[in-house]
Amino acid sequence: MNAEMQPLFWRISDQDKSGFEAVSLLMPAGMAGEESAEFPTEVCFRSNRSSTHPVDLRWSEEDSDLFMNLLDRLMDADDGEDIEVDLSDNVVQGIVQLVALARFKTPWPTDEITGEDIITEREELEIGDLVALNTSFGYALAVIVGIDSIDATCVLMDSLMK
Repeated sequence: MNAEMQPLFWRISDQDKSGFEAVSLLMPAGMAGEESAEFPTEVCFRSNRSSTHPVDLRWSEEDSDLFMNLLDRLMDADDGEDIEVDLSDNVVQGIVQLVALARFKTPWPTDEITGEDIITEREELEIGDLVALNTSFGYALAVIVGIDSIDATCVLMDSLMK
């Protein structure tokens, strides 16, 4: 799969002046006459910015790497084969949502919510793996979006209920 991508941007805007910034994916106009396209996500965060003008941030290399890694896990493309990604596709929008969450939401430690240790066989994990997190509220489905030798950063797919 060819990882060359058109530059993408995050658009951060406080459209309703609520103090919460909404995150959208912005694809700038490519060829002459094309309009730029904006795809909203469900990601928002509290901001103390005084300006209500939108801010456009270019995707980081980490954003692109995570997007391509997650996309590669879902696509059946041969190595070296070019693929065209439709940003209006629900699966692709789900991947964009995961990338936005990984970029704009601050991870919090799970020390207070982890369940009892269980004896299990350890497996090597990779970015994009689906995992079940043992919490004091039960098992929650999550996707690994970052990993190092000690910690893994996950986006929860299930809500935690008390």
